[in-house]
Amino acid sequence: MKIVIVGYGPGGASAAVAARMFNSEADIKIVTEETLESHRKPGASLALEVPDTSDLAINDWSWSELAKKRIEVLSGTSVIKGNAKSNSLQITGVKGSSTLNYDRLILATGGIPDVPDIPGVELPGVFTIKDMADTSRIGKQLSGMNTIIIVGAGFSGLETAERLISLGKDTHLIVRSRLMRRQLEEPMSAELLLRLPRSLHVHTGVSPTSVSGNGKVDGLMLNGKKLEADAVLFMTGVKPNVELAKQLDVRIGPLGGIIIDKQMKTSNDNIYAVGDCVEVNDSLTNKPLLLPVGSVAARAGRQAGVAAVGGKKIYEDTSKRLQYDRIFGTDIVCIGHSSTTALNMGVKTSVQYIHDDAEFTKVALVTDHKGQLIGGQVIAPRMGARLGYEILERVESGAILQDKPLLKPRHERLRDYLETTYGPIR
Repeated sequence: MKIVIVGYGPGGASAAVAARMFNSEADIKIVTEETLESHRKPGASLALEVPDTSDLAINDWSWSELAKKRIEVLSGTSVIKGNAKSNSLQITGVKGSSTLNYDRLILATGGIPDVPDIPGVELPGVFTIKDMADTSRIGKQLSGMNTIIIVGAGFSGLETAERLISLGKDTHLIVRSRLMRRQLEEPMSAELLLRLPRSLHVHTGVSPTSVSGNGKVDGLMLNGKKLEADAVLFMTGVKPNVELAKQLDVRIGPLGGIIIDKQMKTSNDNIYAVGDCVEVNDSLTNKPLLLPVGSVAARAGRQAGVAAVGGKKIYEDTSKRLQYDRIFGTDIVCIGHSSTTALNMGVKTSVQYIHDDAEFTKVALVTDHKGQLIGGQVIAPRMGARLGYEILERVESGAILQDKPLLKPRHERLRDYLETTYGPIR
């Protein structure tokens, strides 16, 4: 059996490993335009500081480790054309052009940076970050830049801002509404804003109307006013890369992503798809949504890899958001739905907030009309992952929050124990 995977991100790499685990004899190849080994997406901004760093490599997905599993990586290779009738791809790379045949194809073609359609975005000095190569390329040009504008306030935008601040750059963050609007509740966004350093200039409630410059970037126009800058980074999300899917006559959904089933199978029985290029089915409503999150892509890749080699196992966690990062000394954890994403799915919610002043921690718990926990967020100086795990465990089990509340903070549990054992503590 010949398995060909197009794409070397979390979805593609995990699909290859899963396929090998369930089939020791299959011929597995990964085709990728990338020339750098697979890396952690959160943290990729480190390449701005050390463009040639290898600190972000994912060892299990390195070329040498994949080779040990008899998985061949065709790096620096592009797919020129696909033919679903002949189960073949036309590829070109360092070894020239050739035809690659497959029995099963897994598309992990990712997303394309979704840059606003405004004048000036084509100027030199305007950047987007899709992969490590982009970040490294920008990092090599930073020495001659002082003021840098980041448009977008998701995980990637905030992480990039942190790295630029550490490099001593005059950094501006442009926020159309509020920080991490889709992932965080409004009070959580406000809390996060308070924890950002004053050296980061945050401009909220504004949108760029054009990039200014004559031959190169010299600023960004915001509501009729010019903010001067040496570079502009658009970190405004991605849209599905479905060019190859369309060539293969794979069905595309209303949101622009590839339509898949629970096994990640497309409308063509020989083709599977995972990651930023697909429309996943929401775990609550079964409605389609775009979920360009690396951890989601990795879990979906595992499912596609198993199914492509004939496995029947269905994993139930392929469409749940699970994001964690530590930015500006703060743990940020997002699990499942926020009230915003739930509302987009037609689900009415209630939100309960927990404040732990002793630990300087804030938690948001999102429940549906039945009181079932469907998501949560944590902002904490430390131990955010522990609280995130408690939330994840309850979301995955479909727990009613009233029946299974989060554990009290450790200092409260200790106080209760001491008071029960020794009497009231004054």
